[in-house]
Amino acid sequence: MKKSDQERIAQFLQQNQAPKPLPEKVFRLKQEVRHQAESIPFAVLQHSSLPDRLLRQLPYISPWIWPVQLLVLLLFFLLLRQQSIRVETLVLLSSTGPLLAILPMADSIRSFGCNMWEMEAACRYDLRQITAMRLCIVGGGDILVLAFGSCLYGQKMSALWEFGLYILLPFLVSSCIYLQELNHFPGKYSACLLVSTGIGVNLTCCFLLGNISGRMHAGDMKWLPAVTGGAVIAFSAATVYSAVSLCTNLKKKEGVIKWNLE
Repeated sequence: MKKSDQERIAQFLQQNQAPKPLPEKVFRLKQEVRHQAESIPFAVLQHSSLPDRLLRQLPYISPWIWPVQLLVLLLFFLLLRQQSIRVETLVLLSSTGPLLAILPMADSIRSFGCNMWEMEAACRYDLRQITAMRLCIVGGGDILVLAFGSCLYGQKMSALWEFGLYILLPFLVSSCIYLQELNHFPGKYSACLLVSTGIGVNLTCCFLLGNISGRMHAGDMKWLPAVTGGAVIAFSAATVYSAVSLCTNLKKKEGVIKWNLE
């Protein structure tokens, strides 16, 4: 563009200034926009509390998660209401731990599987906050299922620590491993990695718990209740740490942004 043309354009813009809106109209427009936004279902308010934010995220959780949790709940009810609970039943129930633990992970990586992580990172909540809320919602459902199972087990059996050994500990170990995998290997194929890991953890837990049960009946492991309690506390802390590390990971590896949280 020639210099003379630029000068004419600049002169034209100076002579034709955009009119300034009246403050009253600006105020009314802001009020109308705020009113319309608050009237939208599941709209996020400016100063909403954490429980309110979690409730507003419920419609975005995968619908297949709730039937799986209800199925595990029904399995607890059927197996723990039997006349006699055998060791094989407890070993079978231990497989519910890795299954419940994989639910919040599978929903958290849905953004990568659907190639939607960039869009979600540009929303009102970034991907870090969205991941944290999904972990809280689905993980809270898992905790409710485990709490119901522990109540049934406590009514049936006197040794409640066995519930921690057979069911709660596999759940915590699986959760910790899953979170570490997502923290170091996030991507489109993370679901395949989680499923293969879950199968391996499930088989390992069944094998170890089967051997432990045999030694328990022989009376060689009187120290097991104390060790179980310590392991539950340790893996609970490790799971919380892994979840926080996953949601706050801003590091880059080999020039690729692992989680788009900026």
